[in-house]
Amino acid sequence: MSRRAVILAGGKGTRLRPYTTVIPKPLMPIGEYPILEVIVRQLAFWRFDHITMAVNHQANLIKAFFGDGERWGVQIDYSLEAKASVRLRRYV
Repeated sequence: MSRRAVILAGGKGTRLRPYTTVIPKPLMPIGEYPILEVIVRQLAFWRFDHITMAVNHQANLIKAFFGDGERWGVQIDYSLEAKASVRLRRYV
């Protein structure tokens, strides 16, 4: 049985500026690995075999880093968002 995951990774990371002007937020390191790689490793560990990444801001860097996912034993494809995701706000 195939297990599929979708990861939303299209934001600009404005709250992490100036770091995110060079590196997209999903590729920011948390310890030894970029946060998005940590998530991909966890999904591979739990036997997810197909991951779709919804990307926008600096998508070319994310695609270059992850490629087709062979390195992690998963299939990765990409959905290019036409516009970066809008942060939802709660109005009371």
